[in-house]
Amino acid sequence: MSGHKNSRGHLSFKRYYFGPQTVVGHGRTTMVSDLFLFLLVFAQAVSVANCVTPDRREGQSTISNYEVDVRANAAPIHITGERFLSVAVDTNSLNKHWMHFNFSSAKLQTMTRALSPAYLRLGGRAGDFLIFKNPCDGSEPSTGDTGVEDPLTYLCPQDWDDINNFCSDTGLKLIFGLNLLLRTEAGGWDPDNAEHLLDYNTHDVAWELGNEPNSFKKKANITLSGSQIGIDFNLLRTVLNNRVRYVGASVYGPDIGSVGRKKTSTMLEGFLSKTNTTNATTFHSYYLNGRIATVDDFLDPETLDGLLPGQIDLVESLVSKYREPGSRVWLGETGSAFGGGAPNISDRFVAGFLFLDKLGMSARMGLDTVIRQTYYGGHYTMLDLENLDPKPDYWIAYIYKRLVGRRVLRVKITPPTTGSTPCSVKGGDKQYVRVYAHCTSTNQSGYDAGAVTLIVLNMHKNDTANITLARKLGGRTIQQYLLTPYGPEGMTSPEVNLNDSPLHLKDDTSLPEIEPVVIKRGKPMLVPPLSYGFYVVAKAKAKACLS
Repeated sequence: MSGHKNSRGHLSFKRYYFGPQTVVGHGRTTMVSDLFLFLLVFAQAVSVANCVTPDRREGQSTISNYEVDVRANAAPIHITGERFLSVAVDTNSLNKHWMHFNFSSAKLQTMTRALSPAYLRLGGRAGDFLIFKNPCDGSEPSTGDTGVEDPLTYLCPQDWDDINNFCSDTGLKLIFGLNLLLRTEAGGWDPDNAEHLLDYNTHDVAWELGNEPNSFKKKANITLSGSQIGIDFNLLRTVLNNRVRYVGASVYGPDIGSVGRKKTSTMLEGFLSKTNTTNATTFHSYYLNGRIATVDDFLDPETLDGLLPGQIDLVESLVSKYREPGSRVWLGETGSAFGGGAPNISDRFVAGFLFLDKLGMSARMGLDTVIRQTYYGGHYTMLDLENLDPKPDYWIAYIYKRLVGRRVLRVKITPPTTGSTPCSVKGGDKQYVRVYAHCTSTNQSGYDAGAVTLIVLNMHKNDTANITLARKLGGRTIQQYLLTPYGPEGMTSPEVNLNDSPLHLKDDTSLPEIEPVVIKRGKPMLVPPLSYGFYVVAKAKAKACLS
């Protein structure tokens, strides 16, 4: 039996078996038919024994079998930041008067408060053409000209206070991107406008300086070296330290994009060699080009494995060269597809595969924080642009915040038997079934310390993933939180089911309770094709999650 080894040495294989499950919640209890499951397993066994590959053109479901071993008694392999899952709003929203992102909306406040603790990053391309103007005279925004295609973006005192008060009311912390393209005649960063904002500000804010400086040549016809940017960050720290209330303020950067290109690596290394003023090193990553991406691209495991793992390894290796052990690395801006996202895809159910896998992979590979672009705005928005209704990625974040803790556990996926078989593993080397594990969060979940949460994705189009847990977690009751698309649109549905019931707000001030399906002791997890979810082993008593 063949397997694929990923960048962390974890093996991924295919195959396995079924059992009855009890579905609890929403006022009903249902026993899945033992006879049905037996017939399904028997048909699969006959197929494997005779090396017959089912005809996928008919779309019938088959079974891929997995055994998952979570090292629940070993030390965690990583502990994420307290605000690991965070969100962003693009600075360009200022040019649109925030659209329908109404800070006083009870609905918006309710949904945002449910994601706390988190950062809210206000940054992006428009941030490199932003001017703080005090007072504003009514001609803002979008007046003036930088000499390129982007008009100036004006930040007015009212906008500043509104977004900071919103963050304070909802338990978020603002990260604000200052304009790095304000330059002196000598070629250095000009902090004058930033100082006006700092002197006006009375809120607790973290700071960035510049957005994707690797692309400055294209968007502003300016080229800055990594070394110069590092010197600019040193000046920002000096400006902050010259004001008593900003001593110790958090600074993040350089928010570099296109990681993996030689010139980008050179820029990042030059930056790291010149400054040690940042609280974390940040980079940006997108899987796809939003203008041409397709649903099939979103469902291809190679999309998940072909870019991000290598980028994380590269940034972490450079940081380890110039920083002390344990220095933090952030995915400071990320989404499914650049260019504002893929229309009618990046805000739909299918995008959840990329979002949820990114969270799992980033935590496993040692990142401290992941900032999702965007909470509101563009084709990759987490909230409807008109009525603020939650999109599928919002519900992923909502459930993640309740069930997934900071401690990351090692996971190994192996076949139930060893040795070669006459039939090949379905899917070849592609990792269609993906599993990550954390200690369960005890803050909001209602579970006791020692519980383990699994994040599971099944990207097979026809195969049910039949997952059995090994060793410490084996033979225990499991709580299932399975997400599937709601409605006839399938993968492009803008809505989502939790355990076959649609997720909706109760009202503008109430989010729904998340009720699990109970998988009885000793029974495997049956993850349908093209679905993802969370599975909690409540009575695991995992040593990694008790200390």
